[in-house]
Amino acid sequence: MTLAPSRIHLIDARSVFLVLVGWYVAVVVSFGLFLSTLSGSVPNGCGEVCDSERSRALLFGLYTATPALFLALLVSLAMLAVLVARTRIRSSVLLGSLSAVLPLAVCGLLLASL
Repeated sequence: MTLAPSRIHLIDARSVFLVLVGWYVAVVVSFGLFLSTLSGSVPNGCGEVCDSERSRALLFGLYTATPALFLALLVSLAMLAVLVARTRIRSSVLLGSLSAVLPLAVCGLLLASL
């Protein structure tokens, strides 16, 4: 008589990945909400040389934050693989959050220092 492994101890990789992606979606949505609060008008008397606050933030997001977010995603995926293989944590929410929050925090600190 063979005993099958308990389903409680198995990690559902799909749910861990969805938690990880959820953190990144939350960052992108919050940046979009931040963009909606900025003014889209160009200051008076500036001419064609100046940009609006919204366009400067959008260019920053496009050329600086997007590559940093992609690099953080790669680090998160590597951390997720290590955490799944090396730890005894079996909570999908905890594993996905641990693998996403640290690279996102480091990415945010580096971008804030620019």
